[in-house]
Amino acid sequence: MLPFDGEKLQRLMHEDGMDVVLLTSRHNVTYATGGYYMPFFARGQRFGNGQYLSAVAIPAADLRSAFYVGRDSERDFTDAFGPLWITDLQWAGRRSNMTVGVAEKAAQILRGQGRATATIGVEFPFLPVDAFQVLRRDLPEATFVDATEVLGEVRAIKRPDELARLRAVHRVTGEAIRSALSRVRPDQTTRQLAAEVYRQIEAGGAAPLYALPNVGPGLRRAPSSERLGRGRPLQVDAGAEVEDYRSDVVRMGSVGAAPARALEMFASCADAQDRVRRTIGAGVACRDLWRLGSEALAATPSGQFGRFLAHGLGMVSHEPPEVEPDSNRILEAGMVVSIETEYRDADVGHVKLEDTVVVTETGCEGLGDVEREWCTAPDG
Repeated sequence: MLPFDGEKLQRLMHEDGMDVVLLTSRHNVTYATGGYYMPFFARGQRFGNGQYLSAVAIPAADLRSAFYVGRDSERDFTDAFGPLWITDLQWAGRRSNMTVGVAEKAAQILRGQGRATATIGVEFPFLPVDAFQVLRRDLPEATFVDATEVLGEVRAIKRPDELARLRAVHRVTGEAIRSALSRVRPDQTTRQLAAEVYRQIEAGGAAPLYALPNVGPGLRRAPSSERLGRGRPLQVDAGAEVEDYRSDVVRMGSVGAAPARALEMFASCADAQDRVRRTIGAGVACRDLWRLGSEALAATPSGQFGRFLAHGLGMVSHEPPEVEPDSNRILEAGMVVSIETEYRDADVGHVKLEDTVVVTETGCEGLGDVEREWCTAPDG
């Protein structure tokens, strides 16, 4: 059984005139294999004078003739993972830079399959230049096009197991931020706050990706030596990963009572997000969602400082669907949308709330809706 929607992939490839897609990014190789990526390089591809590279090639005419190319020492890892739906496993020899060997092997197999003149979709943003040079050298009659958008569309509708990972990582992230905010002291720095968020994410069983703190007044969102102080709005924008699926969560707090204006902005953020959530559902136009969120913030007393943003989220942040004012996209059940409502007022700070939902046939469901209220740490 294919771990993705094969018919959708074939349809999109045919629409874009692709005969084969050649996947080389960690996220798309993992997605296409059903969860496998060589564990030794799962958190970093740097190796020797270059990097690790693996590839999955999937022909549109016959998905079952797909093949995988990896490092020759991977056999134990693929065996331990369990049988892949891809039965043609090929290996490139160990060298300080894997990219050239993998590209040579992939080109050799494609030529052997009679696809030397094919239109091949590759991931231009994730394909090393030296590997691409080899592909063009060894397949001079082939045409290479960018498959990044097609692959994003294939991932846009999430399976139940993907949603389970997204629920888990958003819950861990929300709880981690809350735990960190609840124990801060005024003499601590934003760098220490970010480090505590990292520790709490790891304690929850996820891998931290980033923690961007802001302390108002001011709009800087970066760990620094700035003290948290008393009665200042604190924002933490954090992301984590569970089995390659990402979170994007923002929570607010303060040491002691927060300024009234910051609390008013935060209440408006929550209200605008609730209004957007009540609108989301299968069949809703993304441009209508963008307009509603933007208008909800603009209508508030601090509307001149407001900004609405929403984007897809899964293995990649800002993947489809795109929620833009000119978007023709219609939401479908199973799509995942991160909703950001915020104010950027230098005299107050960066006040924001961000959570993620999955679109359903009749509305939406929050993923990891935990600890969303303002967190007031004891002043003393």
